[in-house]
Amino acid sequence: MTRRPKVLVVDDEPDYLAIAARIAAKAGCSVLTAPDASEGIKQAEKENPSMILLDVGLPDMSGFEAARRMRKVPALARTPIIFFTVRSELDMVSEGLKLGAAGYVLKPFDPDDLLARIKAAVLLP
Repeated sequence: MTRRPKVLVVDDEPDYLAIAARIAAKAGCSVLTAPDASEGIKQAEKENPSMILLDVGLPDMSGFEAARRMRKVPALARTPIIFFTVRSELDMVSEGLKLGAAGYVLKPFDPDDLLARIKAAVLLP
């Protein structure tokens, strides 16, 4: 039996959290969720997800700072991270890419686009 990839979704907006979690489940992944960066970091360290969907604008710290902290954990150093946010300034995109982002998705996101990005990041058909 093949193990399903685990996706961690971190977003403080309940609607986006639910939608992204549903899309990840539709991709065939098991899904973990966290409402803020601190909880996301804890879950990432404990669960070692196959990929992380991480909102940039979180209340307790930025998604970029959370990614920096996750990258310091050896098991998470190469975990694909897709950032999502409502902001599209070039410096924001550049910051995410410097952190090794597998992608950058603007909210509101297209469900089919996010589904395709998740599948590509965890190498699903």
